[in-house]
Amino acid sequence: MFEITPYPTFSWSFSRHKSLTSCSRKYGYEYYFAHNGWLSYNVEPFHQHVYRLKKLQSMPILFGQIVHHLIEQTITSYIQTGQVASVAELVNRARGQLNAAFIDSTRHVDLWRQKPNKFYMMQEIYYDGRLNPELVHDYKERLEAVFENFLQSETLQQITADTGSLRIGEPEQFRSMKIVDTQVFVVMDFHYYDDMKDKWIIIDWKTGGESEDDRQQLALYAYYIQQKYDVALEQIDVYNEYLLTGQRKKYSYTTFDIDNILHTFQRSVLEMKKYQADIFTNEPVDFEDFEKTSDAWRCKGCNYKELCSQF
Repeated sequence: MFEITPYPTFSWSFSRHKSLTSCSRKYGYEYYFAHNGWLSYNVEPFHQHVYRLKKLQSMPILFGQIVHHLIEQTITSYIQTGQVASVAELVNRARGQLNAAFIDSTRHVDLWRQKPNKFYMMQEIYYDGRLNPELVHDYKERLEAVFENFLQSETLQQITADTGSLRIGEPEQFRSMKIVDTQVFVVMDFHYYDDMKDKWIIIDWKTGGESEDDRQQLALYAYYIQQKYDVALEQIDVYNEYLLTGQRKKYSYTTFDIDNILHTFQRSVLEMKKYQADIFTNEPVDFEDFEKTSDAWRCKGCNYKELCSQF
């Protein structure tokens, strides 16, 4: 049963770590001050405001979420029916969802303000009042490319050729593990076990470019599989599928890599605990103690820049 608590439960994830390293004020908004902001009563308007801003979706984020969701649906449908959607079908579905987000953002603003978790609000429209035509054109062109590359990807070819020897894990599900006493959340796009090769395969779909964080984030996924199924690292292959270019990148991990991500986790948790006024309830320190970043370029695309200009 869902319970309303005054403070959020402390946990760790790679995305939470990245938020803190980019800007501790953003980290405060995201993981503390948005808490209970979804409630319509017995909550301060400030928390409701922060929560609304947390739900803003920029075009790159929205685009990635829609593509990931349609890929998940396509794989699930293939497993159930043996049929794979065409590029045209996937593009049409994606355009429909993008159009729905645009309509919500322009015609249903009041509904979004009341229920920001039920309606879309695009970040660009919220702050600029419009979508840049060049941005719209760019992402329309990307749609066909990402779905063509997905349907031609080595991952999908393996799934459709070897379903009998593969044990498919549920995609995009929240998974967690305990490291020391901290709950660690892991959200893998897709993974499966290949009986013929005795290998666990982890797939991470990317709709943008390559990032220096990719390898470390995927090391956490490999560690999760290693711990959950008690397998050797040599039995785990990890891939980034870069859908915009059609490139595929393989990662193999050693104990050194795992030690490195665990070291990052430990240092990150220590840093996060500096922002706890009470380690037992996870009550945060004062708002002013969450420092703003000194990197002004980070603020341009931040959901919370409206609030930071006020404080």
